[in-house]
This record gives sequence, C-alpha cells and structure tokens, in this order.
Amino acid sequence: MRRFWRGIHSFHYMRYKKWWFVISAVVIGGGFLSMVVRGGGNPVDGLKYGLEFRSGTSITVELEGDPGVAAVRRVVTEQGLGDAVVQQSTSAETGRTGYQIQLEPMTQEQEVELREALDEDLGIVTTADGPAYASQTVGPTFGREIISASWKATIIALVLIAIYVSIRFEWKFALGAMGALAHDLLIVIVVYSLSGREITTATIAAVLTILGYSLYDNMIIFDRIRENAPRMKGLTYGDMVDRSIWETFDRSLYTMITTLLPIICLVTFGGTTLQDFAFAMLVGIITGGYSSFCVSAPIITILKEREPQYQKAAARSREARA
Repeated sequence: MRRFWRGIHSFHYMRYKKWWFVISAVVIGGGFLSMVVRGGGNPVDGLKYGLEFRSGTSITVELEGDPGVAAVRRVVTEQGLGDAVVQQSTSAETGRTGYQIQLEPMTQEQEVELREALDEDLGIVTTADGPAYASQTVGPTFGREIISASWKATIIALVLIAIYVSIRFEWKFALGAMGALAHDLLIVIVVYSLSGREITTATIAAVLTILGYSLYDNMIIFDRIRENAPRMKGLTYGDMVDRSIWETFDRSLYTMITTLLPIICLVTFGGTTLQDFAFAMLVGIITGGYSSFCVSAPIITILKEREPQYQKAAARSREARA
C-alpha cells in the first residue's frame, strides 16, 4: 500500500496527457453513440426526461397495504391509460411508500375516474391533511421554458467562471477550467443516458453545483502551479505541473472523500427527489476529481509549453537526457 501511495505521488501525469484525452474521448463518444442509438438517430431523444421537460400528468399517491407496481399498473391500464409509467417511491417527509404515475396529458374527467378507481380497488391512504393524493399537469410550453432557462443558467455560469479565472490567473488557465467543466457536464449526460435515469430539475440544480465544486478543485491546483512556476524555472512546464499535482493530491482526495460520504448516504437512503440530486452530484464529483488532474492541467500544459521560455527548458531537458 505504501508503495502504491508513493507511486501516486511520483507519477508523471503530464507525460501521458494524450492518453487522458483518449480515455475521456472514448467514454464520452461511447455514451453519445448510445444516445444516438436509443434516440433513433437523434442524441437528444436518447435521454430520459422528467415531467418538467415534457408535457404530461404526474400523479403521486399512497395506497393501503402497499399493493405493488403491478397492481397499480393494472388499475391504470383498465382505465385505458396503458402508456403510463408507474414507479414506487418513498416520501422524504413521511418516509411512507407511495407510487408515482406519469401519463400523457389527461382531461379532468379522466383524472377523476382514475382517482376513484385507485381508491375503490386499492384504497388511497387518508392522512390528517386528507387523501394522500396529488397531481400535476405540465404543458409543452412550460417544458420549453424549463429547458431554455436551464441552458441560460448553465451558459451564464460558464461565462462568469471563464471571466473570473482569466482575471485571477490568465486566459490559458480559463481554457483549462472550461475544458474540465465541459468534460464533467458531458460525463454526467453520458452516465444518465447509460443508466436510463430521468433528467429532472433536481439534476440541473446538481449540475450547477458540480460546476462550483469542479472549479474549486481546479483552483487548488492552479494556485500551486502559479506558486511553483517562478521557483522551478529549471524544470519543464510538464514536470513543474506534475510536482504541483503531487503537492495538492492529498488535499483534493480528502476533500472529495468527505464530500462523497454524505452524498452516498443521500443516494442510498434519500427520497426520490433527493436521490435525483445526489446521483448527479455523485457522478459529477468523481469525474471532477479526475478532470482537475487529467483534463484541465494537461490543457494548460499544452498551451504553456508553446511559450519560448518553456520551449527552451524542454530543449535543455532533452539534451540532458541525451
């Protein structure tokens, strides 16, 4: 174990920077291929969207005796609503088991008939606040507004991050940060496609949170690179970046572990809404830790190695090895 740990702290990450790009490209490319196949040629249709992003009716109900998904689907089918998606869920507030039914947009008469059928055949739980039944209908206009607002929020966040990093460091560092953030977003999309999970508003909130976490992880390495650059002029830029990674690896690892522990608990024990948020966070934090070392740092290295002073250092290093 000690030998492995010492190996991590002496591994030359920048000497294999092209391989990191290849690994990321293969994972992202494979994910988009699966999206194209699932979407019938359109990768956007290869994702599974929550009710907020499409038109339809969502019903949440708690039933007596926990009859099971099959029984709920039978009642829905008997009402002529066979295309419904029925899922079992746990209420984050009460901890009781309930069912979520998603259907195409229904008329008020159809919903009343379905509610009466559920109550007659399976029994709707009655609480102090009344029957444990709630419904929500979303039209196509609302879905388009949600998608537009989500894109705007993401783009604005990326632009502000690029401006901040450019001011604090330089534009080459901003490109590295943008590359890492784009990588993290694409990986989250790919994982959602492969796992078949729904993209909801909680997912969008988690993605924006991931941007902040990933940027923080990058700032740790960027600060150390900026500190080491004037002190290690005799090294090539790649070797200097490697030493900066070695010096910050423990801090980044411990931060990631302590952040993941409560998120894993949410994924395991949280309700449906919390699990949607926590799953996106789980994927984003893991890939964010990878991208800070193997995406943003290599991008910066490639850009900085073209500068005259670092080209001379690289030439001296090659001569010394020869």
